[in-house]
Amino acid sequence: MQLLTLEIFSHRFYKNLDDTQLCADMAENDKIVCYELPYHAQQTHNYVPKLGDPFILPVFLCDAAIGRPYSTFSRPSPILFGYPFVIAIAPDDSRSTTRMKEVVVEQLHRWTENARDLWSWEAPDEPDPDTEMEEVQIPMPLDAPKVSVTEIKENGEVVPVEEGEIVDQKAMLYADDDDEVPLVNTRASKASSSVRPDPEFDFSAIPSQELRRVGLKAGVFTLRVQSGHKEFGTGLAYGMSSSRFDSWDLRREEFTMPGNEDPALLLRDDALFLEFDQNMKSYYFGGPQAYQHALFNTWETFTHPEYSEAIRAAAAKSKRGISLQDCLDEFTKEEQLGEDDPWYCPQCKKHQQATKKFDLWSVPDVLVVHLKRFSNSRALRDKIEAFVDFPIEGLDLTELVQERKIAKQLQDEGVDIAQLKFGDLDEPLLYDLYAVDEHRGGLGGGHYRAYAFNDVTEQWYQFDDSFVTLSRPDAAVVSLVPQS
Repeated sequence: MQLLTLEIFSHRFYKNLDDTQLCADMAENDKIVCYELPYHAQQTHNYVPKLGDPFILPVFLCDAAIGRPYSTFSRPSPILFGYPFVIAIAPDDSRSTTRMKEVVVEQLHRWTENARDLWSWEAPDEPDPDTEMEEVQIPMPLDAPKVSVTEIKENGEVVPVEEGEIVDQKAMLYADDDDEVPLVNTRASKASSSVRPDPEFDFSAIPSQELRRVGLKAGVFTLRVQSGHKEFGTGLAYGMSSSRFDSWDLRREEFTMPGNEDPALLLRDDALFLEFDQNMKSYYFGGPQAYQHALFNTWETFTHPEYSEAIRAAAAKSKRGISLQDCLDEFTKEEQLGEDDPWYCPQCKKHQQATKKFDLWSVPDVLVVHLKRFSNSRALRDKIEAFVDFPIEGLDLTELVQERKIAKQLQDEGVDIAQLKFGDLDEPLLYDLYAVDEHRGGLGGGHYRAYAFNDVTEQWYQFDDSFVTLSRPDAAVVSLVPQS
């Protein structure tokens, strides 16, 4: 999944908010929308189209041009309304306007209360009253005459009656408020009866969940296409390249090639327009001012599960703190480069998606660890106040130093490593804390102070400007946030 971010203004896409756009450039009242696509968002400038990529197109709602005069070469510009949206159409789906309409309606239903009526529905198959039904044997009382006529009541009781007294009964049995089940007309004659459902049963009472969707409802809107909408039309002064729409028939004729009799009817920089006449617009969205049936300003609060998990993990980590070993593991962790950050392979002579990893090859006698405590985003720079725990004695870096690993591997393979000057492989890579330099405060200001060990007096001291006081080694391993 990838996010596509755009700004909406005057019922069209006004700005393409790609990775180069700063959050600081956005105003508080700007309408920013994000679309989660199951494909590559194709929003970055270095995106390279690939065979089989979907068409990611803007869709605009507009009034039909009925009643406004226009000629073949002069057509009034579409009058837009509501919210535009973005759809992804697979190449195979772009070969049919009917299939494209289905893809559009799957997204259009988000914007109207009457979304159900964008489709045609079919009730379960009605029973044919003329179909011959299987005869059902009716139990008869032992003392009943063989030529008598019986009636089966609703409670199942079999009552003998005189001929001519039985009349057709039509009733409706209500299982609950929603489900209606027809009660069959039952007549018994000479110990047998043919049982069939009531042919006058009204299937409009069947619950909607039992209906079957059979296709798009005809005549809801007219699907139009217009080319020249690069970057979803954000670069156009009035949101469209011209006032004319392309003809689907002409496109099919122009795009049909020998061996490709069923071509894709879309281009990469197309835009789709849904033309609604006045009646359809009023039914699905409402009047021009109220839009009482529209959901343009109805939004549900959605919290992405990955975001929730990240917040939970951050809270747990903040509670228990971070160790220096955690920082070193994060620094040397393998990282997957994104699709927009490819690596040029000198072997195959093209860009590939790759991974990168930092390693510690060797370590010095005096090790300085600099903790990056500054976060930087498009809109905000802040200081990271998380507590980092580190040992006062015995920091072991043996497993992180690659020089030692390679040297021992070569030694096990019988290589004479004396000439390679690896040094003493048995020397422990253990470090004791010697000094700490810390900054208290934020990015706009603060104060530095230090803790250091004097190997002559074997005492720890705190240095605070011109003041020097005796201290303890554990005083240097504290949180940067004062505890209340």
